[in-house]
Amino acid sequence: MLNSIINNTATPITRTMQSVVCQYVPELKRPNAISLGHIFELRGYWQSYLHFHKHSYELQNHIFVARQPVIEKVSKLFINIYEQQFNFRPQFSLDNHQLFKKQLAESKRTTWIGIHIQRRSHFFCVKYASSDEYLLSAIEYYRNLYSNVSFIVASDDRRYCRNLFRNQANVFLTPKSFSEADDLIALSFCQHSIVTGGTFGWWAAYLADGLVIHDKVYPSLCKQHEHYYPPWFLIP
Repeated sequence: MLNSIINNTATPITRTMQSVVCQYVPELKRPNAISLGHIFELRGYWQSYLHFHKHSYELQNHIFVARQPVIEKVSKLFINIYEQQFNFRPQFSLDNHQLFKKQLAESKRTTWIGIHIQRRSHFFCVKYASSDEYLLSAIEYYRNLYSNVSFIVASDDRRYCRNLFRNQANVFLTPKSFSEADDLIALSFCQHSIVTGGTFGWWAAYLADGLVIHDKVYPSLCKQHEHYYPPWFLIP
């Protein structure tokens, strides 16, 4: 439909832009909120679960899923960890995203926890970066909850992560060869998550769809009840 509208010079096209910082915009959920002949451009940080949570199954299982070449690439990270830590090479099927994720969860060798850490932006780091204490406490929480856990860390500051986790067992950074999309897929394969500030980590946790620990630090324009949906929790 979009192509037919664009190519039809007789149809006037109106472009509308909406920029938000985590807020919920209820008008967008009205029937025909975007009318024929309009191009609606989203800008900002669209991570209020109220916009799309009723479609969570479709988002997690059909829309934000990796194609087989990406699964083959990212799966090597997990398979190498099995070999290094457990002297075991699993024979996983790599046919589709959800099948591989299910096999990881059912392997029983370890419980996978995803963490995304954003720090390179000076403005973000000063105002919204999670503290070392929060990250280490969240890791300890999962260590106490499960008998064997492995942590997959994606970050724009690898040096910081190597230093912070230097004495932590079973904490693995995604390879330098991974793109941001690869990082997102790797984190979404995990069973549970630790969320720091930032949209990327929010979506990684939402797509992983397990237990989620979130930090109390988040952008001041985000209303907490619109930003973190009810199953997510702070460390008691």
